[in-house]
Parts: sequence; structure tokens; C-alpha cells
Amino acid sequence: MALMSLSTKSVKLLVGFAVVLLVMTGAVFLVEGELSRPWKKIQRQFNKTDKKLTLEEIKQVQQLPDGEKKNKKMAMLEERLDGIKSRGTGIKQLWLTDFDITDRCMNCHAGVEHPRFANVDQPMTTHPGKHIATDRHGVEQYGCVICHAGQGVALKVHEAHGEAHNWVEPFLPGTRAESSCVGCHPMTTAVAENTELDDAPVFSKGRTLYLENNCLGCHLLQDNVRSESIGPILSKLATKTNSGWTRNWVKNPKGYLSQTVMPDFELPDDEIMAMTGYLFSLSKPESVDAAARSKMEMADLAVLGAKKLDNLGCLGCHSVDGKDEGFGPDLSRAGEKMTPEWLYAWIKDPKKYWPETAMPNLRVPDEDAQLLTAYLSSLKKEEASSSELDASAELIEKGLVLVRDKGCTGCHKIGEFALGYNAPEHDGIGVKRVDELVFAETDIPHTLSDWLTLKIKNPRAFNTEEMPTLMPKFGFNDEETETLLTFLLSIRKFDIPGKYVKVLADPVALDVHGELIVEQNNCRGCHRIGDTGGTIGPDLGFEGERVNPEWLVNFLQKPDKIRPVGIEPTRMPTFGFDTAQAETLAAFFADANKVAYPHYMPEKKEIAEADTEEAWKFFWQTFSCQSCHAWNGEGGIIGPDQSDLGNRLRGEWVSKWLKNPQAFISDIQMPNFELYPDEAEKLSDLLMGFADISPGVWHQIKKRWEDEQLLKQAQHMGGN
Repeated sequence: MALMSLSTKSVKLLVGFAVVLLVMTGAVFLVEGELSRPWKKIQRQFNKTDKKLTLEEIKQVQQLPDGEKKNKKMAMLEERLDGIKSRGTGIKQLWLTDFDITDRCMNCHAGVEHPRFANVDQPMTTHPGKHIATDRHGVEQYGCVICHAGQGVALKVHEAHGEAHNWVEPFLPGTRAESSCVGCHPMTTAVAENTELDDAPVFSKGRTLYLENNCLGCHLLQDNVRSESIGPILSKLATKTNSGWTRNWVKNPKGYLSQTVMPDFELPDDEIMAMTGYLFSLSKPESVDAAARSKMEMADLAVLGAKKLDNLGCLGCHSVDGKDEGFGPDLSRAGEKMTPEWLYAWIKDPKKYWPETAMPNLRVPDEDAQLLTAYLSSLKKEEASSSELDASAELIEKGLVLVRDKGCTGCHKIGEFALGYNAPEHDGIGVKRVDELVFAETDIPHTLSDWLTLKIKNPRAFNTEEMPTLMPKFGFNDEETETLLTFLLSIRKFDIPGKYVKVLADPVALDVHGELIVEQNNCRGCHRIGDTGGTIGPDLGFEGERVNPEWLVNFLQKPDKIRPVGIEPTRMPTFGFDTAQAETLAAFFADANKVAYPHYMPEKKEIAEADTEEAWKFFWQTFSCQSCHAWNGEGGIIGPDQSDLGNRLRGEWVSKWLKNPQAFISDIQMPNFELYPDEAEKLSDLLMGFADISPGVWHQIKKRWEDEQLLKQAQHMGGN
């Protein structure tokens, strides 16, 4: 009745308003339902692109010769084309029940599994590499979120990529997804620093940098143990250097050694002065050691000392060219830093000064130590600083507090302080909430990745009076920063079912445990092992099949000379391996060569007298083995002493070696005598029994063959 009383004009206005409201409501639904659903647009574009690519393939196949192969390809492509025509659009999702994850990423990233989309732009492009091969990480089994994180149920780009405020698992693009590898393939410090995880090179390089730069010195990380040999003990500085050099070093470490892992703490001069005063108050300079300075004035010390440094194998760990890229520090400016007294004592017994040092004992005679001391003391870029510091008790006390609080004990043992952590633990840093981060006055985007990137490159950017930043500047470049970021993003809790965990670098496996010891002691600095290493010592690539493992275990713990005196380097250093480490290395080499360990028993053969006689003839006359090799120090000085060969080597390997030495070492001095198999076996059997020959019997045999040789020479001369 009320409606009937309205005027015609009012009714028209009311109807018009209703129409406008209906149109607006429809527009809202259209915008929210269609225009705001980019995944639909992407799917339509994907179908269009897939049709185009398929038609191009059809054209190529049509040009092939007729036959069964062509017919099969055409049938497959036509079936695909029919599927594209009926595909349409719609929400697709995976429910990964084992992980309790819903994954809808393929609504936009529909081409990840198809190689034909390799040249198509994101989001439809093919996934790079071989990561999602069906026999490894198939999409149907793993989806995308497990590796790339993000918000799997979302259908909008911003939300799917986890860019919503405080979403703890933002999308990991490109190589940053490698940070997820450790969820299924865990790694700790029980695995060598240089270990590369399969198909995760960026993560692996970041892990190496993290460990090499001793981030664990300040930051606690569960299941990871920091090294105790990163920085030397600082309780005896006055015996080693002077306060002037120390102040310059703390102020600018890379100014002295460009590749040093010591970072720049950007300390003011007054704090450096106080810290230096405290450190030098812990010890006193040692009295002048006449032995250390005995050869300082020798005119030819540069030649003799440099030769000795080379001959002793020092350059396997150190360099003297200023590049400082070795295992140990560059020595090109050693004379500026170290006193002759300290150098001499260090060369004689490095672990006496620093028990945790990685430097072995070279068992250097006094005269060699004097030559090395004289030579190293002469290596200077500029004159050593002579300014001494007369520190007051107040300055020393101030220095003690600074040394304790600035993080020095993360790398160094100092006075009453043992190694200690002074920074937040790193557990969970890969999923740290943005609200927990301090961005200070920086203008970077408020994301975890941006915060970590700046923290790595310029940690002092976050410094405030309320929250001062102690982290020093390491000088990482852009590439190093990205690798470290990828590693840090991996430090998060993964809820991975046990059946998906596959340890690729098992700490208890021989190849992994042995490699850790090899790396920690820089064995490759002198020896080639596998595809890499030096040439100072013998190639160890075939050590497992070459040596008796029992002998190797003993040798590693108490190395002695194998080659004659005068052939440098004459000795392997003493590393101080315990029995467990030596046995691990012996097993490591045996495992690499697929030979028995530890159950190896040298074979004791009953050799026919005629074969023995022929073998002695090979040794003394035919091949003149004694001209290069010694027995108990008597004989040649080129090859190793053969008196203990039967205890040292495996007989089967000796036979292989005699047949073709160059098959093992291409540039070996020993000639290939082209022995027949039976000749090699007879000579090998003879050599393996040398350890059982007494000196008296040996000399009788030697005299007999020497007399026979002299008789033949006399007969030959008489015949002429």
C-alpha cells in the first residue's frame, strides 16, 4: 500500500538506484572473482603457450622420414594437443600428507616439469637443473613449498611468496632454495668445511665461508662444534711481537694480510691502546737466544733460508708472495711481526707455544731452524714498529674489560679467559620474525633476507646507542654475501619425516671422517689425493693399495725418514695423530682404493731357489736396483730405502709398480723396465723378504754379486 502511494518519479529513482546497486555488486564480484585472480589469466596464457609450442613440435616432426618413430611422436603430440583444448582453468593443488602441506604453486608455475617451457618467462618456465627429476624430487611427491617455502595454500602472488608481514617462511627464490637441502640432507661440523652438497653449490660455499671465518666462535649453533685452532693464544704476545705491530694489526688486519680471517672491529685508537696494554701485561719478552740469532748476519742467508723453506715443505701451507691464500698465513712480512727468538722456538716446537695449532712439528735440526729464522726475519715490507707501550694499571684494567666484551675470546684464549661466546645463538635465524629484528635508521625493506644481507656486508649499519653492534666487518663481497645468506637461511627447524632424510655426508662414513682429518691437517698442501693437492710429498691417491695399513698407522703417529738423508724433503712432519685418527686415515685410504682394512697379512711365500737366484740377478745386475735404492742406508740415494719394504708395502702392489711405475706417477724418475709378469713377481717376492735378511747375510750377498761383477769386467777387459 505504501509503495502504491509513491509517485512515478520516486519509483523511477528507486528502480534506478537498485539497478546501479546491482551493477556495482556485480562489478565487485567480477573484480574479486575474476580480475583479482591472476592464476586464471596465467593458466589461460599457459594453455595458449603450450598449444603454440606443441604445434611447433608437430611441424618439426612432420619433416621427419616416415616410419614408426615419427608415427609415435605424432600420436603423442596430437594427444597432448587434444588435452590442451579441453584443459580450461581451475584450482589445482597437492596435498602432501607426509608433510601436512597443501601446495597450490602449480596454479601459476605450470611448466616446471616440462622441458619445452625452458625459454618461456616466469612463472611458466621450466625448473632449472635436475632437482625435480621424478627419481629425485618429483613434484607430485615433494611439491614446491618444501624447498622454496612461502605460503602453499595462497593463490595471490604476494601471499603465496610469503611476503605478508611476519610470515616466518618467505619464498626462497633461485639458489636460495638450496638452504632447504639440509632439511633432508643434514650437515654439521663433523663434516669437512670444503664438502659440497650435491646440487647445492651456493649453500656449500656459504657453509664453507661460515666455518672458515669462525662464525661459531661468537654464535652458538646446535650440533656444531667450533674449532680451537682459529686464532692463536694471546697470553704470550710479548714473547712473539711488539706492541706497535699489535696496535697496527688490530686497527687494520687486512693491511698486513689481505686474506686474513681476522675481521675489522673498527675500534678507536684509545680502545686499541688499552687492549694492547692488557695483552702485553700477560707476558714478558724472552731473553735474547744466541741460537736464534746465530746466523742473522750470514751474507747468503736469503738463498740458504729460502731453499730450506722450500725443501722442508713449508710452502705446502704458507706462501711468501703476499697473496696469503695458503692454509697458513703468508710469510712475506714475517720479519715485521715476529722476534727471532720466538721464530726459532716456534719452528722447533710450535705446539709448545700454542697446543691447538694446526702446524706440525717439522723435527728441524738446530742449524736448519737458525737458517729459517734468519731468512724469515729478513722478510719485511717496512721496518718493524719499535714503539713500546708503558701501560698503567688503569689502562690495563680497561683493556681487560674491552678484550672480554668485544668478542676477542671467540677466536683466542687470553689470560684467564677461555674461548667464549658473546653473540646471540644462530639456532632458528633462518626463520626469525621481522618484528624481532632491529632495522635502526636503515632504509632497507623490512624482510629477513634484506636484514641478513646488510648484517653480513655492513653490520655496523644497525648500530644504535640503545643496542650497540659488536659484530665486526669481514669485508665480504656480493657473491660471498649471497652464499652466506643462503647458508644462514638454512638454519631453521625442519619437520621432515624420517623416511625422507638421506644423509649424503655421513660423519661416521670413512670417506667423510677421513676427509675431515685430511682437511684439518692440510694434507693436500703437500700430497695429491684424488683430483687435487700438492706435489711436495708423494701422491696418496693409491696409498691404500700401496701400503700395509698396520705400518701406515704407526708411521702417521711416529713418522720417520723413508728417503735417504740429503733428498729433500727428508721427512714427514709430526702431526701428533692419536691412534684413532691414524686408523681412520689408514681406513680412509684403503676404502678409497677398495682394498682390505684392517685385515691385511703380508704373504710369506716359499720361493724356489732358482727363482731367488734369478731375482738377485735382476736386483744386482740386470736392473741395478742398488744404484738408486739403499738397504739400511747403504746404496743409492735417489729412491726410498728398501730394507723395510716388506713391512711397509703390499706385495701385490709392488708387482704392479715394477711392471709400470708410470701408471701410478707419470713423471716418476724410475724407468719402466718393461718386466714380464713372472719377472715382476720374482723381483717383488725378493724385495718383500728384505726385512728378514740380517746385516751379515746381506753383506755376504752383496760381496758375492760385486765380486761376480768385477770378475765379468776383468774377463771382458782380458778378452779385449
